[in-house]
Amino acid sequence: MISYAAALDILASAITPLPAAELPCSPVPGLTAAADLASAEAVPPFANAAMDGFALRSADTQAASAGAPLRLVVAGSIPAGTPAPAATEAGVAWEIMTGAPMPAGCDAVVALERVEVQRDAAGWPQALLLREPLAAGRNRRGAGEDFRPGDRLLAAGRALDAPAIMALAATGTTSLLARPPPRIAVIATGSELSGAAALGAGLIRDSNRPYIAAMLGQLQLPLVASTAVADEPAAFSRALDAALGAADLVITTGGVSAGRLDFVPAAIAAMGGETLFHKVAIRPGKPLLAARFGRRLVLALPGNPMAVAVGLRFFVVPALRALAGRGPEPRLRARALAAIHSRAGLTFFAKARAQLDPQATLGVSALPGQESFRIAPLLAANCWAILDAQRGGVAAGELLEVAPLVPGEFPAGGD
Repeated sequence: MISYAAALDILASAITPLPAAELPCSPVPGLTAAADLASAEAVPPFANAAMDGFALRSADTQAASAGAPLRLVVAGSIPAGTPAPAATEAGVAWEIMTGAPMPAGCDAVVALERVEVQRDAAGWPQALLLREPLAAGRNRRGAGEDFRPGDRLLAAGRALDAPAIMALAATGTTSLLARPPPRIAVIATGSELSGAAALGAGLIRDSNRPYIAAMLGQLQLPLVASTAVADEPAAFSRALDAALGAADLVITTGGVSAGRLDFVPAAIAAMGGETLFHKVAIRPGKPLLAARFGRRLVLALPGNPMAVAVGLRFFVVPALRALAGRGPEPRLRARALAAIHSRAGLTFFAKARAQLDPQATLGVSALPGQESFRIAPLLAANCWAILDAQRGGVAAGELLEVAPLVPGEFPAGGD
């Protein structure tokens, strides 16, 4: 039996990131940048107004005051999407809309509500009275203030999530070197599993495959195959062979412990799989197995629901990140609100709930019902509390690592 840290190191060493290709910058779930990407354009592409108001020369306004307001003639109007005037004379201002290009010579914008506007009968501004000086750059967005040409737009390993897609679109980037999302297949083993509306004697419902599918859906990763097989080595081998032909990563549940019907390790070996490790010093999920068939990876999880949840969160997710060329997931630290007991020698992943106190300190409490068959406490959880194997339990007030139930979510509050 190996430690959790050692198991992660073995996985990282065994996994080769998926091949990269030049792909369109479309919002395809699961794409990951394979190399640093520089911006080809300036954003904004030109200096523009940050709000509706009047563009002017700040040097003209320095003598303006409440007692001696400055009168500026309005030379015209600049809506967004129109070219900027090529020159601005002293003592002149331009009506300007948010996002419109700054006229040449103007270096500031005064907000509409900060001036008194003199209008003609049709409502067009003719002049304005300014009662305060304006600093250069006020309410003005500079060209390239967000991105300059050559600035790093995306780092290698960045998921093409909604903010990344926005940045790519804003800079006119139409393609990039990216890795496709890993293809994932799931096989649940167990003659006791039933999908029938009414359970027969001795049968239970298959909750593991729906959980895995839901979690992968939240991660925007494709599930290419999902099947359940009875406790029959031949049926499992056929299912695994089919899954390996379609997926980069195969997740199996059940059949990896030490019982007479726990045939998965032997079946994988008989099919030519290379076992990377079997049994990890964790709780729950100790019998977990990892194997590979060339570049294809198999993670065989124990069948208890929380062993599946822990295996998915703390083994499958790191494997998926490695396949995508991403580094280890950063961890948060929280202060234990009460003692959490754990046996030294096992890394314990406890169903937990984190919350921010009025001083914005993140605290965490382990929930009652830590047995691996109990699903109900997971409904109340918003994170996993991670107790290190060397450390054992923690006392109230001590710091420990926490991980959100879903990667990328902040584990505090919520319904």
